[in-house]
Amino acid sequence: MKKVYRSALCACLAGFVLASCEPEDPYKRDESVVSKPDVFILCEGLWGANNADITAYKSDSMLCTGEYYSKQNGQYLGDTGQDLLYHKDHIYVSVSGSSYLAKLDLEGRELARYEFSSEEGQPRYLAAEGDYIYVTLYSGRVAKMNVSDLSVVDYAPVGMNPEDIVLYKGQLLVANSGWGYDNTVTVVDVATFDSIASITVEWNPQQMVVSGDSVYLLANGQYDEEWHCPYYVQSIDVESRTARTIANATHAVAYDGTLYLCYSATDWATYETTNTFFTYDVATATLSNQSFLKGDNVEIATNSVYMMEVNPKNGELYIGLAGNKFVSSGVIHRFEKDGTPIHRFDVQGPNPNQAAFVNYQ
Repeated sequence: MKKVYRSALCACLAGFVLASCEPEDPYKRDESVVSKPDVFILCEGLWGANNADITAYKSDSMLCTGEYYSKQNGQYLGDTGQDLLYHKDHIYVSVSGSSYLAKLDLEGRELARYEFSSEEGQPRYLAAEGDYIYVTLYSGRVAKMNVSDLSVVDYAPVGMNPEDIVLYKGQLLVANSGWGYDNTVTVVDVATFDSIASITVEWNPQQMVVSGDSVYLLANGQYDEEWHCPYYVQSIDVESRTARTIANATHAVAYDGTLYLCYSATDWATYETTNTFFTYDVATATLSNQSFLKGDNVEIATNSVYMMEVNPKNGELYIGLAGNKFVSSGVIHRFEKDGTPIHRFDVQGPNPNQAAFVNYQ
C-alpha cells in the first residue's frame, strides 16, 4: 500500500512466509520480455525476503513482464522496494531494506548503484529535477545526488525518519514521520540546500501530492493498540507555514485540478478490507463522496489498496491491490480518467506500491 501502512506492515509481514500465488485470471502477457515498456511498477516484496522486483507494462498492447529487473540483471532488487521514478530517460529505484539507490536504463538494466552506510540511514523516497536526485534518509537527512553517477553532492538536515519528498516552487518539502513521533514537514531551499522552515502537521506524515499551486499531505495520525489510525488528508499553505485537515484517506493522487482519494480500511485480525473512493476539487475546495470509478468491482471494493497512481500524460488511474494477506501476487486495475475500466493484470510479485510512467518522444 503505497506510503500509508508501511510501518505497520513491517511488523505484520515479518511472521509470514512466502505462499503460493492464487490462480491468475487470464490476461495478455509477453512470454519473454516486453519491448519498450512505458509503465514500470515496483513490487515491494515481503519484508526480509529479498524478493523486491519491477514489473514492466506496455500500455498500448497491454503486455507485461513480471520480475523484469531480475530477468534483465540475474537477481532480485533485494529487501523492500521503496520508491521509483522516471527522470531524464532513466529509472531510479530506492531499496530501503537493502539500503541502496539504483539507476536503470529503460530496458531494466542496472547502470549504477549507491549503497548507503548505516550512518546515512536507509533510503526512502525520491524527487528529481535537472541534474540532481533527492533521497530521504532515515538518519534524518536528505541526500542530493548526481543523476549521472549517483555520487553524493550534499546533505540537508530534516526531521526524524523522513518519508515522502516533493518539489514545490524552488523548495523541497519533506514529510518527517518519526515512526509516529514526528509531526513536521521540513522546507529545504533547493538553491542553497539549507533547511529554512518547519511546518507543523498531523502526526506521522507520510505522503505528499502537488496539484498546481496546492500541496496536500497524507498523515497516518497516531496508531491505537490495534494499529488503527485516522489517516488525515491536509492542505498545506507553504507560504504561511500552516496546514488544515480536509478529509480522511489512505491514498491520494492529483490530475488536472482533481484530487483522487481512497480510504482503504483493513481489519488486521481478519484481513477484511473496505475501500471507498471519492474526489476533492482543488479550485473550489469541495469534496464529492461519489466514487470516481465506474462499475461494481468486488475485487477492488474488498481488497487492500496498496498503490494508487496516475499517468501524468493522460490521467489514467492505476490501482494496485496487495494480494491475499500481502504475500501472494498483486494485481493492477487500470482505468480511464473518467473511471472507465481498461485492463486488469497480474504484476507477478507481492505488494505493488509505486509506478513510473515513461514519456517516449
